[in-house]
Amino acid sequence: MSRSIIRKLATVAAVAGLTAVSGASFARGAPAVATSAAAPAFEEVESIPMLTRPHSWQIVDDDTVVVWATPFDPYLVELAFKSHDLKFAHVIGITQVGSRIYAKFDAVKVDGFRYPIHSIYKMTREEARNLVRGT
Repeated sequence: MSRSIIRKLATVAAVAGLTAVSGASFARGAPAVATSAAAPAFEEVESIPMLTRPHSWQIVDDDTVVVWATPFDPYLVELAFKSHDLKFAHVIGITQVGSRIYAKFDAVKVDGFRYPIHSIYKMTREEARNLVRGT
């Protein structure tokens, strides 16, 4: 590898290490905080399998989408920030690496804009139907 690539990788590793250390020291001194009532009670997953494209998707609100990987596997996808165009979209795209979609790495594409995926939650079919029905 060239020296510039090695230098960039070393810089990224140093920044990541400092971020992890500062976050750990901050959390150590901070009192325990109860989780938000708005946080979903579903099981959080780091990634989901997706062979080609989503089977279907439904909008919950400006930053939440239910993505059906198959007709039997719904996942709640929370975006890192709001997409006001999401409720008007007829088509969305989802970036993926190989055959998986990763939280904090991949993104949902709406009208040419990328909205990073903040978190992904596994749901049952009934939970997904009730959540979409309730909106």
